[in-house]
Amino acid sequence: MRFRLAPSVFVSFIAGMAVAIVVPRLVEAGAKRLIFPDQYTEIARITSPDGAVDAVMEEADCGAPCSSVYSVSIVHRGDLALRDPVEQVFIADDVVNARIRWQEPFLLSISYDKALIHSFHNVGYPFAKAGNVDSWKYMVEIRLAPSSTRFSYLKP
Repeated sequence: MRFRLAPSVFVSFIAGMAVAIVVPRLVEAGAKRLIFPDQYTEIARITSPDGAVDAVMEEADCGAPCSSVYSVSIVHRGDLALRDPVEQVFIADDVVNARIRWQEPFLLSISYDKALIHSFHNVGYPFAKAGNVDSWKYMVEIRLAPSSTRFSYLKP
């Protein structure tokens, strides 16, 4: 009798584990789509002077409970903007008058009147691939350029 019960206990255990793992992920995915839908809008795309890469600025809006987030990424010419924050060179919110401009073939300027910056990388590697040393040789330097030299986020 005890041995006939073992398979059903085992199957019940596996089913319970599957529900415990899958259901929360489904609920999270549904909440992200219905309550916090991410909508990305490309604000600016500027091709580098050498024509190899694009600097792309996007605004991400997740609805009423969130502020708009601005990001800049360096991508192969014509590619979509990067969505992984680790690969983006600039992430900020509460941004006023954000602009991007190539100053030289390998030098990008990000200017703004006001910005609460969450992440910034002063060098981007748009062609980088793990394990390929040569792919890391193409670099773009990124400089922040607030509109005022006396800029302070905390002072109006």
